[in-house]
Amino acid sequence: MGLTPLGGVAMGSRSGDLDPSVVTYLMSKENMNPAQIDEILNKRSGLLALSGISSDNRDVERAIAQGDERAISSLKEYDFIIAQYIAKMAVTMNGVDVITFTAGVGEKGPISRAGICSHLTFMGVLLDPDKNNSVRDTEKEISSENSRVKVWVVPTNEELMIARETMELVK
Repeated sequence: MGLTPLGGVAMGSRSGDLDPSVVTYLMSKENMNPAQIDEILNKRSGLLALSGISSDNRDVERAIAQGDERAISSLKEYDFIIAQYIAKMAVTMNGVDVITFTAGVGEKGPISRAGICSHLTFMGVLLDPDKNNSVRDTEKEISSENSRVKVWVVPTNEELMIARETMELVK
């Protein structure tokens, strides 16, 4: 994430990083004002724009199960974007020992976890498909025995973390 939540990885409805000329193109060629562009980049981009279905990964996975070609293509692209950011961070840290999936897609998206990790095999990331598909609402390692990088799913409780941080601030 950069100055705003738009920076970085594309999200359910947010664009993520983009070519800065997109903004001036939309203003000059599509006659959009800043508020309209902000609406598109924050609320009508990301997985929603790629899939044309939903910003919710679970809806896209259901469409994939029904053979929807656009859903399949969009999730592949979305997973590739996330894998690129993981690889970029790994380069910055000169390698990684562990990759942790958490929150929405990370906790509840076995198809995306598999797709993301499939792009990271050059780093030694190997998933155990049975572990990946069976993890539900619990902390669990999902990497295979031969993986050089451990892969974990760790549930998050954002409300609890906010409450703890708030308590620290008011002490």
